Amino acid sequence: MDAETIAAYENAAALYCAQYRLILPSELRQFAYAAFRTGQPTADIGCGSGRDVAWLNQQDFPTVGYDVSPAMLAEARLAYPNIDVRAEYLPELVGIADSSYANILCCATLMHLPAPELPAAFHNLARVLQPGGRLLFSVRSSQGSAMREADGRLFTPLSRDALTQRLDAVGMHILHMRDDADTYRKGITWLIVLAEKTAL
Repeated sequence: MDAETIAAYENAAALYCAQYRLILPSELRQFAYAAFRTGQPTADIGCGSGRDVAWLNQQDFPTVGYDVSPAMLAEARLAYPNIDVRAEYLPELVGIADSSYANILCCATLMHLPAPELPAAFHNLARVLQPGGRLLFSVRSSQGSAMREADGRLFTPLSRDALTQRLDAVGMHILHMRDDADTYRKGITWLIVLAEKTAL
């Protein structure tokens, strides 16, 4: 994971979490609700504020959240005392066993990884997903011309073609891919991808 990005979240965790709890990713949630398997083990990797962990649990997706930032995890536990959130990070996911989850959400996380770490990140997302399981993720590009924004966070460009190749390489096929304008912020577009791991 990118060190400067982690530092940005660590230094302003309360501010980021307060902002994220006011933003409801309705398009992403519609995909999760329709595509995830209810009652099955679910992971939110890069859970940040804990907002989506709480929502997924409410929808009968028993969810564990993972994040690299201790400060963000502390904020998540404070806001949602009943959720299960743990320290873990991409690309390694060393603390998560193979085939642990039927559903994985990875919202606004992958673009924070340096490009050389992306192959390992997709490999390990596929590794911890059960055969036939589904991965739902969203990414966006930097708001400016530089990959690193003013607050220090990295936004690695991720094209449709590159994502398709990454997923194919780890035995996952895309069920749906679309671009969505950010509901709350002008000029920001999200790429939302739903993929399924090939059943053995």
